[in-house]
Amino acid sequence: MRTSQLIINENQLGTRLNQAIVDHRRGEFGLLLAMLSNDARDMAQFHLDDQAGDIEAKLKRQFELPEAQALTSALHLGEDKDNSEQFHQSGLCGFHLQQYLNPEPLVHRGRDPLAMQEVLANCDPVSAARFHNELDTDAQVIELPHFTEQIVRQRALGDILA
Repeated sequence: MRTSQLIINENQLGTRLNQAIVDHRRGEFGLLLAMLSNDARDMAQFHLDDQAGDIEAKLKRQFELPEAQALTSALHLGEDKDNSEQFHQSGLCGFHLQQYLNPEPLVHRGRDPLAMQEVLANCDPVSAARFHNELDTDAQVIELPHFTEQIVRQRALGDILA
């Protein structure tokens, strides 16, 4: 089976898994299983048929539902929506009306681009702090006394307690 497509779920293999079991080909069965996605959400029973998108669009038209609220603002397209001015001009009712007509995105981007946020999420805290120049390089180094000095101090403390 040569293909450039990724094999996601067992429906894409057809009957090859079953045939490998019937013919006692454990190697092929193991290889086919290894090529499947490890994510349980990719299993065939969690995917609706291709008509699901048509049904969803039909129901949205039937019930006159608005488009889904954007998760993040598309700053590169200049689509940053801000309804706060409407609040100052018309109060809470005006803001709610504007929010229903032209909803703001749910999440505003932080100080880093999205790709850099993904990279920093996989870094250790020291690397992330170094990237943001939050690493305190002038921190004082704690100097511990030498081991023999610690023993002398403990003996002196023992003599005092005795």
